Amino acid sequence: MKRILEIGVQLSAERDLNRLLEELLSCVMELAHCDAGTLYLRDGDVLRFKIMHNHTMHTYAGGDGQDPDLPPVALRRENVCALSLLEDRTIRIEDVRHCADYDFSGPIEYDRRTGYYTKSMLVVPMRNRNGEGLGVIQLINALNEDGEIVSFPEDMMLVLESIASQAAITIQNVRYIEEIKEQFR
Repeated sequence: MKRILEIGVQLSAERDLNRLLEELLSCVMELAHCDAGTLYLRDGDVLRFKIMHNHTMHTYAGGDGQDPDLPPVALRRENVCALSLLEDRTIRIEDVRHCADYDFSGPIEYDRRTGYYTKSMLVVPMRNRNGEGLGVIQLINALNEDGEIVSFPEDMMLVLESIASQAAITIQNVRYIEEIKEQFR
């Protein structure tokens, strides 16, 4: 509980969007004890990769103002991250290879190219106080104490939904501040 409160304070104090997104993904990955994560922001009718971390693959992209070099995800219901945002619900997947409800061709293709193995997934939408979908946090491969891939615990969903909600409001506030600064210029 103390760590969750610290994260809330940390996120609400940040005024640089890139650092905010970086801190957000790092904090939720730490809380969820997972191997990888991606943060997307909505841009019209697509979700754009903003930050991507994968501890096993030693991949850390984004957070410096440069988006990861990956194609955007269309806001279509068959894409699990898009569906999470469109339906404003957290989606928990125990094993992507045994789930026919969503299109996991992107993660499976990533695995094929890199040798990674995506198994469990937790996808959390980020909405501002007006209910607008700003983005999605996608966490991959929850780990137990022995470092084995397990499912994300159900009780983690509410914790991450709370953090995602606060983060969305902070992201919106940072954007408002930037717009005001730009108008003054």
